[in-house]
Amino acid sequence: MNKRFFMTILVLIIYQSAFSMGFVPTAKDTQYVFMPVRDITPDTLNKPRAVGLDIMLGNSGFGLGGFYKHEINQDLSWTFSISISEAKAPNEVDYIDPFTGQTYTPNKVNRIFVVPAILGLQYRLFRNSLTDSFRPYMFTGVGPNLIYSTPYDREFFNSFIYGKSHYGVGAYIGAGAYFGLDPSSLVGVSVRYYVLPLKHGIESLQNEPMANFNTFFITFNIATQY
Repeated sequence: MNKRFFMTILVLIIYQSAFSMGFVPTAKDTQYVFMPVRDITPDTLNKPRAVGLDIMLGNSGFGLGGFYKHEINQDLSWTFSISISEAKAPNEVDYIDPFTGQTYTPNKVNRIFVVPAILGLQYRLFRNSLTDSFRPYMFTGVGPNLIYSTPYDREFFNSFIYGKSHYGVGAYIGAGAYFGLDPSSLVGVSVRYYVLPLKHGIESLQNEPMANFNTFFITFNIATQY
C-alpha cells in the first residue's frame, strides 16, 4: 500500500515538472492560421530604366518622339529624347481648294521640320508628401538640333530628296507628372517649351525668313519600365 502510494506521488511530481518545463505537447489551434500578406503597393523604383513614346501637340501641329529615362536615385534621373515636328510661320494659313479638296498655303516656299535631340535631367517633386500614384517632376535639357527644309512646290515625299539640312543647338524646360503604380509601364503628361534658335533664317513663307523655332508642346508619355 505504501509502495503504491509513493509510486503515485512520484508519477505526479514527474508529470508536474514536465508540464511546467513545456515538455507536454499541447493541441494545435487550427481555427486561425496567420499567413504573410503580399504587399499591395508595388515598388515602382525597382525598375530604374524606361523607354517610350512621346505624342506631342503644339502650336504648329502634331509631333512624335521617343525617349529613354534612367534613374540616378529616387529623385533624380537623366533622360535622352528625340522628336520630329513641323515648324510654321506665325501668319501661315492653310486653305482648302474647293475644286480638288486639297489644302494649300499661299506664298509658302518650304516645309520645315525640326528634330531636336536633347540630353536632360529630371527631378521628382514632393516625393515624401505625395503618394507614388502621382509623381510630379520638372526637367531641363540641351542638345543638338536639326532643321530640315523641303521645297513646298514638290510632292510631299518626293520633296525630301531635294531637302536641305541646317544645324543648331536647342534646349527645353518643362514640368509634368507620371500616374499609376504599375511597375512595368510608365504613363504621364508634361508641358515643355523648346528654345531652338538658328543663325541664319529659312523661308517658310516667301520673303519671310525664320530664325527662331521656339515652340510649346503638351506631351503625352507612354513607356515600358525595366
